[in-house]
Amino acid sequence: MNHTKTCLYTLTPDRDFLIDAVPGQENAWFAIGAGHAFKFASQIGRILSELALDSTTTSKVDSFRAERGSLKA
Repeated sequence: MNHTKTCLYTLTPDRDFLIDAVPGQENAWFAIGAGHAFKFASQIGRILSELALDSTTTSKVDSFRAERGSLKA
């Protein structure tokens, strides 16, 4: 028996992660990574925990902010 499986997910226009603060919520952060984020789950989790606890991280995450140029209309 042959069958087909489809995996659907949404990507950002630049196909990159989103890691940013929740607007209006102190110490609340989010990450969106589409289908390939599972490979980076431990790193993203560490970044989110640093941001939630200290409001800063040693990782370079500015290119993953929601306000980056590639996401602005």
